[in-house]
Amino acid sequence: MKTNALVLTNVVRSRLTPLLLAGLAFAPRASAQDTTAQSLPPMVTTVEGEKAKFAGVVLDRHGDTIRVREGNTALHTVLLTEDTHIGTPNGLFKMGRKRRDQSAIIPGLLMQVEGRGGPGGMVVADKIRFSTRSMNTAQQINVGSEMTRNQVAANTDSIEIVKRRLADSITHVNARVTNLDNYEEKISLVVNFPTNVSELEDGAKGVLDDMIGRISGLKGYIIEVKGYADTTGKAPHNLQLSQARAVSVVRYLEQKDIPIRRILNPTGFGSADAIASNATPDGRAMNRRASVRVLVNKGLANNGGR
Repeated sequence: MKTNALVLTNVVRSRLTPLLLAGLAFAPRASAQDTTAQSLPPMVTTVEGEKAKFAGVVLDRHGDTIRVREGNTALHTVLLTEDTHIGTPNGLFKMGRKRRDQSAIIPGLLMQVEGRGGPGGMVVADKIRFSTRSMNTAQQINVGSEMTRNQVAANTDSIEIVKRRLADSITHVNARVTNLDNYEEKISLVVNFPTNVSELEDGAKGVLDDMIGRISGLKGYIIEVKGYADTTGKAPHNLQLSQARAVSVVRYLEQKDIPIRRILNPTGFGSADAIASNATPDGRAMNRRASVRVLVNKGLANNGGR
């Protein structure tokens, strides 16, 4: 059996839409001491010269080599070359293509890859396609997670330093709003996650769906998303996991046609701001969460806001 038989043909045939699991590009890497760590899907190698086509999310990039996660099915290594054609749909009925630079390929980008097997089982990319919407989402997520990556790199063991720097992240969360005092809270909710998991469960999606229905028709609103973790595991890992949970919520809202401009940069706060005791299983379950607030401009709210 050929090594890339794991590629699902129904995914290949579908047009590129953000339907993959949310936040996959930011799934935390397991530490050796974390027995509950979430593993990546199996790495797929492609026979040299054999054609390959799949859709997935960019997990990371090192120069011309990128890793693309195809849901929970497969992990591909893709090689970019000078001949790789990168583009997004453009023009009337999206029938044309706008050429993009390789710099547009960043972690979190949902894209479709066409290519052929190359050295070491990699896929040498001939064509890469992604929507402008997906590109904008990936850019916003990377802005929101830049501080988190810096914190993890600079603070491998120091919990206190991580906590102090987390306090500074409030400034970054509010970066797209001139003054949050001009907004009032309309909706506040929490969605929870299993241990060491960043993907949304059906129950969490139902809570978000209810919120989406309630904000239908609102004007001048923004959505603030914050991710959290319990105290299980080391602080840098929890910080990364909390960021992935916030990203999962943002990706789901974007899939449900919430304009990305309405959403503040998703931010993870690690195990800070616990709402219950981490000494009990029930308390830890409550702390594994993402908080979502819908804020409405006071001027519009006082005038009906709809």
